[in-house]
Amino acid sequence: MPIHIVCDLIHVLEYLWRGARCLHAADDPAAEQRVAGWALGLLASRIDEVIADLKAHATCLPTDRRDGLKAAVRYLTSHRAFLRYDQALEQGWPIATGVVEGTARYLVGDRLEIAEARWGLAGAEAILKLRGVIATAISIGTGLSMSTARTSALAAAVTRTDTPSRPDLTSHCGRAAPIHHRRPL
Repeated sequence: MPIHIVCDLIHVLEYLWRGARCLHAADDPAAEQRVAGWALGLLASRIDEVIADLKAHATCLPTDRRDGLKAAVRYLTSHRAFLRYDQALEQGWPIATGVVEGTARYLVGDRLEIAEARWGLAGAEAILKLRGVIATAISIGTGLSMSTARTSALAAAVTRTDTPSRPDLTSHCGRAAPIHHRRPL
């Protein structure tokens, strides 16, 4: 079974933006147009043309302003085989996972990576489900406020019949909230 690797377009765009910042001021709309042009070139698999354009712009700049363009050229050149977006799109493959990663970071990282918190599997799963329900309700425009969504999701989670009615107080594994340990003074 062949394995096809495609670089995440969002990651590639970061390099293109670094290059554009060498050519344009931060608030210049021409920077966005330039990045869009390069991105469309990559999506059409005109990789060599995009690299040539980046190189041409780099040669016109003083050496102290070329770093972003040179980094973009290095990245595109070394990852050329993984930039076949035309083939990926033709096959229906995803070309950008940044949204998925951001969602995972939002749902998981913000809650489960609290300093000094310890989570059991059941508690972590309950929190993730709750945050998922809240985020979904808000994103689809249900009209629920954050507090209403939390209350509704919590009520649904509490009334589930496959969970114990009371948490096991002998272990932190059955709790849905982190246990914070006090440090000695």
